Amino acid sequence: MHHYPPPDRLVADSEREPFIETLRKGFTDGRLTQEEFDQRLDMVLAARTHAQLAPILAGLPWIGEPEGQLTGVQSATEGSSVAAAAHALGILTSFIGPLVIYLIVKKNGSSFARTQAAEALNFQLSFLLFSAVTFGFGYLIFPIVWIYCIIAAANAGNGRPYRYRFALRLVH
Repeated sequence: MHHYPPPDRLVADSEREPFIETLRKGFTDGRLTQEEFDQRLDMVLAARTHAQLAPILAGLPWIGEPEGQLTGVQSATEGSSVAAAAHALGILTSFIGPLVIYLIVKKNGSSFARTQAAEALNFQLSFLLFSAVTFGFGYLIFPIVWIYCIIAAANAGNGRPYRYRFALRLVH
């Protein structure tokens, strides 16, 4: 299996062509209705990152792969469950869960899982630091932290990278 570009890398026009061809083939084979084809084509043309391209061809065989599987797109969302777990574990374990996942995927995990585990860890460490500086009053906003973690986990679980707005980037 070849390595697919990182999910957060911007898409070049030439990289859209195989996706468009796969959609055309799906439409002419009767796998997609005209409406589905039009919607997915608009999504391909509007996609800015590879993570946004990944789910567009769901259920269609990839043109050009000998086994007929969309291995490149599967690789783009590889690690999405691990990435989602890193964000979700922050709710229960503060920075410990994201740290453990980050250390596990740091060398051998997918780049998506690694960057999302780092993002979750950075957010939890930022919140911990904020709480220490405010002498514990930061924990009054803990329900808001939960909401951010849930949103991040849902995004990561769907193969979309999530970036917390209010986090120090301590771990890369």
